[in-house]
Amino acid sequence: MDTPLRNTCFINSRPKHLYPQYISGVAKNSAFSHNQNKTFTFNMPEHFLVADRVMMSRINASAITVTEIIPHGVTSYGCCACCYAPDSCPGCAVCPCIKDPKYIVKEMEASKYIYVRENSIEWNQPVKVQKEGDCCGASCCLFRAQDQISVLYFDDPMFDNITDKSRCCNDCLTFCCGGEGELVQIDAKFCCGCCYRAVPPLFCAPVCCGPCCPIIKHQIWVAKASDAIRSIKGARDNAKERMKIG
Repeated sequence: MDTPLRNTCFINSRPKHLYPQYISGVAKNSAFSHNQNKTFTFNMPEHFLVADRVMMSRINASAITVTEIIPHGVTSYGCCACCYAPDSCPGCAVCPCIKDPKYIVKEMEASKYIYVRENSIEWNQPVKVQKEGDCCGASCCLFRAQDQISVLYFDDPMFDNITDKSRCCNDCLTFCCGGEGELVQIDAKFCCGCCYRAVPPLFCAPVCCGPCCPIIKHQIWVAKASDAIRSIKGARDNAKERMKIG
């Protein structure tokens, strides 16, 4: 049977340290037969090992395995906010004592997630935008959640430092003034720590630009920064060790 060869590594060249459960002749769900020379033939999914970039490989050819779900940060409006704005008048939320309309608060929270996958991390931090309507295509009163999904593979050069960037006295400030949870930052430094790696159109930025430059870092709002950092680091290091990536 003809099979595609591009970016594919088949069983006879598949490194045993990547997915050992598929190498054994008694592997679960792997049908095999043998001839007089004891040569095994496996019937198994193709394309789950990408030879040209090993970190893109997957255990299952048609699915990506989520190894852990990290609790995301929850938006808090502070102790002064005592009620929700009416659905028909969301502008009332400009007052410190009034929250956004209840329907959009629920939709925003329901849209958030942080998945640690077998080879990467994926998260969604939605933003509030105007819903579709009759005023130049937008509604004057209603909102919806706009997804902002990010995926960062563990072998990405930007995936180096994972640090807790939560503000000082975060719990107290969240209670008083509101907040999004605790903040985890992913970035990479080089040149003896004097520069950040960046994404195009820039390729680097001095460390003095760190607080104000969004293209040198990935920031994720989580419920507990220390637990999230431990989970992300563990998943990244395990994936690199399993795939023999330095």
